[in-house]
Amino acid sequence: MRPTFGREYIENEFQRIGDGLSAPLTVYLIGGGAMSLRDLKGATKDIDLVVPDGDAYGQLWAVLMDLGYAEVQSLDPDYRALGATSCVENDDGCRLDIFNQQVANKLVLTDGMQERSEPFLDTDRLTVRLVSNEDIFLFKAIAGRDDDIEDMNMLVQAGLDYDVVRDELEAQIKRLGDDQFATFANEALVELEERYGVTTPIEGRVQELTNRYYRGLEVLQALDESMTVDELAAELELDTDEVHDRLAYLSTFDRVRRDGDTVRPVE
Repeated sequence: MRPTFGREYIENEFQRIGDGLSAPLTVYLIGGGAMSLRDLKGATKDIDLVVPDGDAYGQLWAVLMDLGYAEVQSLDPDYRALGATSCVENDDGCRLDIFNQQVANKLVLTDGMQERSEPFLDTDRLTVRLVSNEDIFLFKAIAGRDDDIEDMNMLVQAGLDYDVVRDELEAQIKRLGDDQFATFANEALVELEERYGVTTPIEGRVQELTNRYYRGLEVLQALDESMTVDELAAELELDTDEVHDRLAYLSTFDRVRRDGDTVRPVE
């Protein structure tokens, strides 16, 4: 059983990191650590940090190594799925998951997320900001870990501005040029309802994005070489208007190329 860490320990650890820095650094705290510091949960096993760029990552990494943190070599599948740039642990068993801009290989730290974040700790050189509950909810919806569903329920009970969640969902699609992550969010929302009977106002949009993604995927799976729209329609047993709609969607995300009435997948 891994140990958990509360507010006092987390604050002290950040102070140690700040003392080891030689230049200013801002990090963003997400996940259970941020929830613990907002008193939404008692303690956390992991401190999830997002840094805005590679330089910030290198700066943080150097200090953590000086402080005696060691990289965790053996991670269970849930941790590997998170796609942390690195995962380190100190002698107390306090684990830091560090993400360079992107979390779970799905969402990125956007300008909106940074603007919504709140200051938590400001030392001489280290600034720690807490990502908003709305953005934590979205991160947890795509993380795919069992414990995240429980945390999502806690966040819902605390109260969320779902307009913010919905707007960030759209901002991520625009920033990433991809919408596959919505399918993971949909799975999490379904499980949230099954486990806790909780529904949210974003479910309709997430379901719509998920359906759109899988309808497009059906076309891509049929399109293993160049085909005409009529050939695709016959293959999928769909009318041509529906095929045109799906191709328009796929073109938006640069997944197909069209040359007149001929379509081919993007390699």
